[in-house]
Amino acid sequence: MSDAKIIIAGTGMKMKKYHVNFINQNIVLEAEENSTVAEICEQAGFPLDLVCSGKGTCGKCRVEIEENGKKEVVLACQARLSGPINIYIGENDYSKKHQILECMETEEKFNFDPALKKTYVDIKNLKKQQGEFLRGCDLKTLRKFSSLINEKGIKGVTFVLYEDKIIDVQKNNTTEFLYGAAVDIGTTTVVMYIYDMNTGKLVKSYSGSNSQSSVGADVISRIFKGSSNDGIEELSGKIINTLNNLADKANIEVPFLADNMYNIILCGNSAMQHLFFKLRPDRLGISPFTSITMDFVECYGEDIDLNCPDRCKIIFLPLLGGFVGGDTTAVLLAAGNKDNFKLIVDLGTNGEIAAGSKKGYLVSSTACGPALEGGNIKFGMRGTVGAVEHFKIENDECLFNVIGDAEPDGICGSGIIDITAEMLRNNIIDNTGKMLTSHEYKELNPESSILGKLRTIDGENCFIIYENNEKKIFITQKDIRQVQLAKSSIYSGCMAVLKTLGKNPEDVDEAVVAGAFGSYININNALYMGLLPHGLPEIKLLGNGAGKGASMFLLDRKMRKICNNIAEGTSHYELADDNYFSGEYIKNINFIGENC
Repeated sequence: MSDAKIIIAGTGMKMKKYHVNFINQNIVLEAEENSTVAEICEQAGFPLDLVCSGKGTCGKCRVEIEENGKKEVVLACQARLSGPINIYIGENDYSKKHQILECMETEEKFNFDPALKKTYVDIKNLKKQQGEFLRGCDLKTLRKFSSLINEKGIKGVTFVLYEDKIIDVQKNNTTEFLYGAAVDIGTTTVVMYIYDMNTGKLVKSYSGSNSQSSVGADVISRIFKGSSNDGIEELSGKIINTLNNLADKANIEVPFLADNMYNIILCGNSAMQHLFFKLRPDRLGISPFTSITMDFVECYGEDIDLNCPDRCKIIFLPLLGGFVGGDTTAVLLAAGNKDNFKLIVDLGTNGEIAAGSKKGYLVSSTACGPALEGGNIKFGMRGTVGAVEHFKIENDECLFNVIGDAEPDGICGSGIIDITAEMLRNNIIDNTGKMLTSHEYKELNPESSILGKLRTIDGENCFIIYENNEKKIFITQKDIRQVQLAKSSIYSGCMAVLKTLGKNPEDVDEAVVAGAFGSYININNALYMGLLPHGLPEIKLLGNGAGKGASMFLLDRKMRKICNNIAEGTSHYELADDNYFSGEYIKNINFIGENC
């Protein structure tokens, strides 16, 4: 115990505190009475996966604790501290890096004409015409320059320019080092792409879980939390901390990054924009779901607590209406500027749908999670090591791939889609979603070895995916119902948006699925189960379209005009107010079960 790391945790208020010992990590902390075990885990640096926003319904935060010599498994979001305890958690119990976050090809080629540049002027030329170089500078830059120019031994000054305007000055010649970052702030995950702004090359990408997830997995719970001054401070601090953690990792690997990252382009949904900038999101949580601003939000590093130079230019891409934010703006940017009719679906925690062309888009959003990201599923999990990511039934044998080639711990979204489609194909569920009992299945397939995988567990029909002597992983009837709700939401949203424009799926010239999650699903299985409409042209996978669009904006100054045109030419369509969508949603609950 003498080598254990000691952490003092709490709010600073005068409350009784107890020792908490994380046995496997050799960490001891003091936590306030009545703190939840989940809060204590986060304070210790082990945030749990609170898919249900801490309501105690998803069961994903089960941990083993020991109190007064008695061990028990508790829901960490519900169990509260009333005395000294030991907590037993392993690496698989807390949030880890997601495999399916980054999804950007390193060889991706974008046009390179950046707004950010550096230029060096030696001391001799500065003394001759320094007034010319400083034309249009603000007072802060002038003061910094006046200090630099009078330092002994100075050889010259490097000017940092954005849109041809000086935003900072550096001592001597630093032109070799100039960086920018494109950041996709997702509800679940955050991805940061670091670029060399002298060459336009992707240097490195980093990803991690959005630490706001410890407050709630969905935007609604975070909007509710952020609708108070204390709440908005906490949530803004969490997302800033997430970005700083990624930047700190980059600083270790990228030479002189911390002093030379002068441009950061951000995108995310409307809630993420509000929470990042400490804009109270109260009105975003009630109809008609309005934002404080839908325009570009711009500031300098000194205005916010990011680990970057004070004069780093930070830009959040414009929102498009309702919950459709700058991430969709970035996706539309990445989708291209051809004048053809597109249907674009960005699959993530929320599903954004856009239909139109460069002349204008109609956009909307609908909930396709958390079921399709592992939430509300008995053995669902996010795309981390141990998740079943692909599944197939072949000759009555269940074949699957697991992230990290590990033993299965659960099932992520792409695996859930595959399993559902395969169960439908093999008559384990019917088109209504009803799961057959082993007796019912035996009448149809008396010789099938699948029979042994159909069981009743805790009074519910289940299909076994994997089992050994220690554990079983299975899909339940309730899981299938959750998938039906999610898939109908996306399918019906697509149909409603198209109908509003007077179009059918057959009228679409180009169909695109974006999102890191969307890039890992089997499109044929998604169509077979009815996640996406039939009649579309061959579906293209855009990958992390939000990350690509933000990168394009960072690397090419001409993208700002195109981005403006997208924002000005886009109309928002609220599905919740549409009777057609409601009717389609009910109608499309059933599975399709047809190949395209």
